[in-house]
Amino acid sequence: MAESIHKDQKTVSFDKCISSSSRCSFMAIVIFLIFLSYFLYSFSFISVLKSPSKVSNSLLVPVMQVQLGSGQNHTEDKTELNHIVFGIAAFSKLWKHRREYVKTWWKPNGEMKGAVWLDKPTVNDSLSSALPEIRISSDTSSFKYRYRRGHRSAIRITRIVSDTVRMLKGTESERNVRWIVMGDDDTVFFPENLVRVLRKYDHKQFYYIGAPSESHLQNLQQFSYGMAYGGGGFAISYPLAKALEKMQDRCIESYADLYGSDDRIHACMAELGVPLTREVGFHQFDVYGNLLGLLSVHPQAPIVSIHHLDVVEPIFPKMDRVKAVERLMISAKLDSASLVQQSICYDRTHQWTMSISWGYTVQITRTYMPARMMEVPTRTFSDWHKRHDFNNLAFNTRPITYTDCQRPRVFYMSRTLGDSSSSTTITEYLRHNELNPQCEWGIPDPSDINQIFVHKECNPDRWNKVVVRFVPSEDSKLAFVNAIEVISAPKDLIADVATSVSRDGTGKLNGLGKQAMEVVYRINIGGRKVTPFNDTLWRTWVPDDDLFKTVDASSHKAYFTGRIKYRPGGASREVGPDNVYNTARVGNAMSWDFPVSTGYKYLIRMHFCDIASKSLGMLYFNVYINGNLAYQDFDISDATGYVLASPYYMDFVVDLTADSNNPLGSSITVSVGPSNKTSVDEHRVDAMLNGVEIMKMNNSMGSLDGYVSTDMILTSCPNRRNLSIFIAMVAFMCIFMSFYVVVQRKKVRDDISWTKLPMDVRQDNLKSGNQFSARKP
Repeated sequence: MAESIHKDQKTVSFDKCISSSSRCSFMAIVIFLIFLSYFLYSFSFISVLKSPSKVSNSLLVPVMQVQLGSGQNHTEDKTELNHIVFGIAAFSKLWKHRREYVKTWWKPNGEMKGAVWLDKPTVNDSLSSALPEIRISSDTSSFKYRYRRGHRSAIRITRIVSDTVRMLKGTESERNVRWIVMGDDDTVFFPENLVRVLRKYDHKQFYYIGAPSESHLQNLQQFSYGMAYGGGGFAISYPLAKALEKMQDRCIESYADLYGSDDRIHACMAELGVPLTREVGFHQFDVYGNLLGLLSVHPQAPIVSIHHLDVVEPIFPKMDRVKAVERLMISAKLDSASLVQQSICYDRTHQWTMSISWGYTVQITRTYMPARMMEVPTRTFSDWHKRHDFNNLAFNTRPITYTDCQRPRVFYMSRTLGDSSSSTTITEYLRHNELNPQCEWGIPDPSDINQIFVHKECNPDRWNKVVVRFVPSEDSKLAFVNAIEVISAPKDLIADVATSVSRDGTGKLNGLGKQAMEVVYRINIGGRKVTPFNDTLWRTWVPDDDLFKTVDASSHKAYFTGRIKYRPGGASREVGPDNVYNTARVGNAMSWDFPVSTGYKYLIRMHFCDIASKSLGMLYFNVYINGNLAYQDFDISDATGYVLASPYYMDFVVDLTADSNNPLGSSITVSVGPSNKTSVDEHRVDAMLNGVEIMKMNNSMGSLDGYVSTDMILTSCPNRRNLSIFIAMVAFMCIFMSFYVVVQRKKVRDDISWTKLPMDVRQDNLKSGNQFSARKP
């Protein structure tokens, strides 16, 4: 019996050993599969890090693009005139006269696209290239029109959008269309300004752009502030125009009780869920009288259109209406972005306030008038109901004058001249002869002035805006930013060309304007710390005491208390403030050592201002970068046009990318020393330096932080596809584990042999678990 029991015990122990061994194998398999999954999951990231050459060369900004003045997709060309199609509503009875308005702004010879839509053919329809194509509107007799005091031609005009879309459909030019712009035959557009406005918007989205009326009663009672008035013109993005064409006929049937064409367009836009995007440059001009009060204080926005030219007085007095528009177009062709933009000036000598509406008028008012008042329109006109109730207008107005002595003297633009050599314009304004009441004031009367010339630089970028666009890179679905700081700076703050300095000599390096730069050092040589409050561009300049390495008894700090003489072609206050240029170190041979990171190119800007020489032509010295001659026999007098205390700067570039494997980093040494042309006069100055700026330039990876660019990180990090693979592997492991456990349990159940329990087991042994012992016979 004892032998049998021991045999059974051995069998059970052997089964346990098998079970334990299986569990060990199972855990090993699981660990192996997890390791394999992780390896496959991260393999792409590891391989990319080891192969940086495979990553696209993009800077900082696979996720950020900075561009000037466009809300459009950065991958597309900017909107131009050839992307716009005009639909002009006209009547055959009035076309012969009103086509002269169209000629003033239409660009012939295929520069602009569009059509004039007439109600019926006219005699001698001109096929002149100076006019758009003539089209006949489709039949609208089947549509209902129930407004009693209106005219059913409103239906024909409102369907011009659909007619224009059908005209374009299937043609080669349709692929290039982005906007449809509507207007009347007495609407005058300023095409360049229209393009500037439309560039702000994404033409692939639904946009309905225009402006309401100047009449508060028109907007409030009959129409709506949310409606673009058709006479002032409005723009519809082409995708929206195609959507409108599909439903417009059905929409017109639903609004048979409306009055005009533009409120039907507005009703259909409401059906499509597209609100009005207001642009104040579109002008309906629902007024009577003289437009002087409105145009001379135009809002700070490009003027896009003017309307009702047959209703208001000529823009320029004592002229034919069309001729007056042609004169205004002279200014528009020269600098359309600045047309009728107001500038307010003060003549302290005569105590005059001057308001200049460029290209249109100059007005002189005796006494000082606050700018807040000068920008309010004067009441040179009446409202649309021919009443002088200015509560009926949708904006503030003020009297032309509060006293006879304050009546402004008006000068109208007579001619415009352009100076191509300097990109400036010269506009001449002649005094408008009108009777002015006698006024006994101590302030001089400007009536004695007959002619005014205004000099202004052309500014085609006047309305451009900086657009910072964050675009997720490739598979990433997210882009974010914590803060954005935009600082205005002159165009020439960083020149596009610098001098490259190396052991092999010097050369020209182009393309600095396309580089990203990070300021590493900004040093005020010989001076104190300059805080942002004392710098024109809010920069901080620190003293050079810790970086100045040359111990030369002859070197000393120089200070200047006079006026720094900035001049064209030299450094400006934006390049360096007075507090940098009125201090310097002067000596025989001086050096500064700047520790920097390796693996980059560096832009070194050195600032000079001769505040130490007693006379001109005495200061010659050499400039060295890292011991290499960067500039020999630098004559600061010649560089500054022979003016003492006039600032000047030079840009150099050094390449430290070859030292990228140096873990200890590197340094840049800047030195100035005497030249062979240095004067022997006892009052001579051997060399001097006022300031140094060192900026790190992005490397070949487009990065300012090593050789891992943003694009690399985003493309190498596991994406959703890799995550799906990993989840699938985990799921497979779970299934495998479950199957394995079931199989092992079944195997154990089949292999275990049960032994007979001895009948003579003592009671205490039963309580002791699996401890079996045989009783002696």
